[in-house]
Amino acid sequence: MNQLEIIFKLFLAIGLGGLIGLERELSQKPAGLRTNILICLGSTLMMILSQLSLQGSNAPGESMRIAAAVITGIGFIGAGTIIQSQGIVHGLTTASTIWAVSGLGLVIGAGYHVIALIYTAIVLITLISFRQLENRLLKKSVAHYELKIKPSRDFLGQLKRLALHQGIRLADLALRREGEFSQVTFTVTGTEEKEIQFHQSLSELEDVLEIKVE
Repeated sequence: MNQLEIIFKLFLAIGLGGLIGLERELSQKPAGLRTNILICLGSTLMMILSQLSLQGSNAPGESMRIAAAVITGIGFIGAGTIIQSQGIVHGLTTASTIWAVSGLGLVIGAGYHVIALIYTAIVLITLISFRQLENRLLKKSVAHYELKIKPSRDFLGQLKRLALHQGIRLADLALRREGEFSQVTFTVTGTEEKEIQFHQSLSELEDVLEIKVE
């Protein structure tokens, strides 16, 4: 394996991992563009390293051990993206995507470039098209919120993180000061089930004094 081939594989990993990461970033998921690129790039490099270290060896199965170790290690990262709140598990799709991207890196590192392109297309179709199908099948809810809160520098950050973990989309977010308190208005979009979970979690935030929903 020459240096040009190695460089090509690394840039291919950046490109394909970046495509999946971009979709995750646009979907406002915790593991976005840079995370997916680094996972794909790292997996590719590990496979390349295993091939270089085993050149001339009569034990081709050793590279599979490297691949298995990478997948196992990525499992710990994926586990960190799964959150359990009030008996509800969030982040399974993100964890699955991280695991899939690590597999993509191994395929690129092994030199199966056409398979890597097809695999990336299938992952993107699954993430984009099936989400649209899911949105059509599941009833969506749009709610307009008006909150009365204590003055807080980090409340908007808490609100965005809460919406991100609950799989809720925020829009028209506005904050204005009214005397001793602040008022926050925004619109949320999601399934009725997720909107109910979001409302319950929102009511548990210490800075929230009053919630109005239309």
